[in-house]
Amino acid sequence: MNKNSEENGLKEDNPRKDNEETFSAVDIAKIALDSAHVGIWIIETVSMKFLPSKRTKELFGFSPDQEMSFEDAMLQVADKNRKGILQAIEFAFTKHTGLYIECPVVDRQHQTTRWLSVTGGFSNSDISNSYFSGIVIDITEQKQNDLRRTKFIGMVSHELKTPLTALKAYVQLLSSWAKKQKDNFTIGALSKVEKQVKKMLNMINSLLNLSGAEAGKIHLNKQDFMLDKLIAEVIEETLFITASHHIVLIPTQEIRANADREKIEQVLVNLLSNAAKYSDQGATIEISCTVLENNIEVQIRDEGIGIAPEDREKLFMPHYRVERKETEKIAGFGIGLYLCAEIIKRHNGKIWVEARPEKGSTFKFTLPV
Repeated sequence: MNKNSEENGLKEDNPRKDNEETFSAVDIAKIALDSAHVGIWIIETVSMKFLPSKRTKELFGFSPDQEMSFEDAMLQVADKNRKGILQAIEFAFTKHTGLYIECPVVDRQHQTTRWLSVTGGFSNSDISNSYFSGIVIDITEQKQNDLRRTKFIGMVSHELKTPLTALKAYVQLLSSWAKKQKDNFTIGALSKVEKQVKKMLNMINSLLNLSGAEAGKIHLNKQDFMLDKLIAEVIEETLFITASHHIVLIPTQEIRANADREKIEQVLVNLLSNAAKYSDQGATIEISCTVLENNIEVQIRDEGIGIAPEDREKLFMPHYRVERKETEKIAGFGIGLYLCAEIIKRHNGKIWVEARPEKGSTFKFTLPV
């Protein structure tokens, strides 16, 4: 700036500064989105007009210059997933909550599937906000890696289960022989071996069911059975493996359920073993079963370390574990509660937890009568 311009009260233009402001306001966002191959979308809440970017159109199988309505995009979604995805979007839209879905899009011409991650929501919680918007990312490679991992887990778990099943049978034969011989030392030793074998089989069954759940292949073999008797059996089995806790079954009437007995047994085993793991030795665990209108409700209450509010919503996510000082030395894969949730969901039931830190937890699930 020269002296004359200062005296006249004039300021020289700063092209560099103007360019930087323009660049920072507009171009950075576009460059970042283009580099990450991310699509964006906007829904106007008043007109319900759907505005997809060129990249969003491409991800849903359209060319950038084609028109693509919201309905057009949803028709590209795999038939078996479309209803659930529409329900998730409608819930997020009407309740003003965040949206995260994984969406399989089918290329019907080449018979291939592309997986998309769709994230969105409102910019704030103000109901007057007029735009529901978000981004779309291609996660096909990640999904393929997950599928390979799932297949590997399933294959290894199956191979491990075969020799362990045979080992369990031999241990039971030896236990019967030791009892006839009245060999107390051998009886005690074999009892400990059998406990460890059962623990291993439970872990392997969990891994097998995890691979099935992640592949969307939890198959149910429904039958009529007495749920109260199953609960009593699971308590007896749990006490055999974990004898350090006091498990109390609240007296109940006979309750008949129509469900997959084996998978409901797994849910009960997981919830009871978790209650024992996160409680002090000698603590009491209560389990009850009641019929409420059209649902059977099972409750498992412990006197353990409890659960913080921020952890409760994430407990039933795959591989999620509460990271606290009290849980550092407690073994686990973070898959038990996820499997419980998937099994109950497949039965059209609900599962949740009521808990506070240091006040114990109560896990509940329902099954339709």
